[in-house]
Amino acid sequence: MKTALITGGSAGLGKITAETLAKKGYRVIIAARDLAKGERVVEEIKSASKDAVVEFMSVDMADYDSVSDFSQAMSSRFESLDLLILNAGLFTSSIRKNSAGHEYMFAATHMGHFLLTHKLLPLLRKSQDARIVVTSSVAHWVGNILDFRKTITEPPRGDQFLLKQFLLYGRSKLANILFVNGLEQQLKNENIKVFSFHPGGVKTEFYRQFPDLFTKVFFPFLISEAKGADTQIFLATDENTNRNGGYWCRRKPGVRSRSSRSQALTDDLWAFSLDALGIKTFGQPE
Repeated sequence: MKTALITGGSAGLGKITAETLAKKGYRVIIAARDLAKGERVVEEIKSASKDAVVEFMSVDMADYDSVSDFSQAMSSRFESLDLLILNAGLFTSSIRKNSAGHEYMFAATHMGHFLLTHKLLPLLRKSQDARIVVTSSVAHWVGNILDFRKTITEPPRGDQFLLKQFLLYGRSKLANILFVNGLEQQLKNENIKVFSFHPGGVKTEFYRQFPDLFTKVFFPFLISEAKGADTQIFLATDENTNRNGGYWCRRKPGVRSRSSRSQALTDDLWAFSLDALGIKTFGQPE
């Protein structure tokens, strides 16, 4: 039985993917912050599919100690990992930092996933067809408008129209793609495939935080969570094992920004992430 770990799997795209993979016969671990919500989703999946093997494990992706503890629990319980779906992400209407002094959206969406991947690579290496799928967004196009590195530790003040907040969100989604760029290079000689993707404009809680006028105008045009999760599930389960890398949308290579193709930004983000998390050699936890 293949094992899949989904961060942010208790709601939205992650929940849809968890349900689908469980029906396909995967052992599914849903990782998120809210224990009650996670356990409720597990019960829903088991009720819909009696043979489903699914469980919830609590982790806060913006808390690096929590990520480390979670990774240790995974490593002690499982011999291998086939799918690592890095889906957790959030938009905050107020700008704040995590306990490590990093802007919160960037910490939860990129840094926590960088650390988790580093810690779990030994399990992925034991799979015959390991895949890492990272949820990005078309918002990555605005991700380099603000100073990319400075605003990680010195984020600007937010504004009532949420413009600065959206630019920081875009920066976190740009980091998702740059992370996949770096992973492709790090894992080029290994049997681990990596992908980033844009799900489309999806009717999730993300848009509920914007002003009412924005929600009333745009919400009717957004797609369902099931349609948004389709590319994520496709990249995780498609039988074409020769496919690898890139930024995807609607099961096809997507159009991405110049910044997301930048080797300089890829290298800078990788160097910052290693240094900030105290990692000496990526994928070789001490």
